[in-house]
Amino acid sequence: MEEFIYTYTPKPPYRFTPHLERFSIPGEPTPHIYIPSTRTFRRLFNLEGELVAVKAQFHGEPDAPVIDLTLYARNHNSAVMARGLALESFRADFDYKEFLEKVMHIKPLYRLALKYEGLRPGRATSLYEALVDSIVKQRLPLRVSLKIMGRLMRSYGHQMVIGGEEYYSFPGPRRIISAGVEGLRSHSLTRLKAGAIVEVAERELEGSLPTVEEAVNDPEGTIRELTRIRGVGRWTAELSIAMVHPRFPIGPLSDLAVSRGLRAVLGGEPRPGEVVKELGDYAGLVMYLAAYEYEERRVRAR
Repeated sequence: MEEFIYTYTPKPPYRFTPHLERFSIPGEPTPHIYIPSTRTFRRLFNLEGELVAVKAQFHGEPDAPVIDLTLYARNHNSAVMARGLALESFRADFDYKEFLEKVMHIKPLYRLALKYEGLRPGRATSLYEALVDSIVKQRLPLRVSLKIMGRLMRSYGHQMVIGGEEYYSFPGPRRIISAGVEGLRSHSLTRLKAGAIVEVAERELEGSLPTVEEAVNDPEGTIRELTRIRGVGRWTAELSIAMVHPRFPIGPLSDLAVSRGLRAVLGGEPRPGEVVKELGDYAGLVMYLAAYEYEERRVRAR
């Protein structure tokens, strides 16, 4: 394998490491491994059977952001493809200033956007990956779900060691199907969750899962399709679509942290969902930031 080095400069303000820190357990693959002390991200991307290792280090957030990327691939073309996937997953092309302009007239939301200036959620590389992740997270504390994801990555993902550092990929559908319901249940998943994940993997393998393009162009139709899977409700479908969408027009409005966070930020507004939906492509980002603020307040209150 060859080593390829790139530097990318996102539009400021850009902030991503707080998201990585919240959705990671140091040293555990989810599938990425994030090391807070060095602000370093590691992950394997599977390019139709070819594994490319990506290491990213974040500097200068939020006002002078730089992402240093080191990739280990067979050739330049593979490195470029993996670089694109990594930057998509970091939402490095999203212009936060446009979001600030959109919410400027709603003072509580503008204050929230300024408080976490530049922050954005990650983006999943496929609807299959987003669904598995969302199913695991159902009705579980975040840290518990991350531990389960770590066990799934170690058991069924590809693993590579480069320079003494581990890299993991998200488990492909064949590996999930081979594990079966009982294999997944051994990793602290309920029978319902394990069955849903296996069905998602089967649909991915046979090509019957909606594509990202379909999810973007027809979110409601995609939600109807996904909720036909036993164990996938509207919350899971909405969260999965939000995870793959390049913008933020959708989010899990029924999520407890989202709904409580919005009410707190908007000062008891009786219909926070209506306020947020008016924001169009930025509604999901407001939901994310409101949930982030809600969880921050809970931590401070302990």
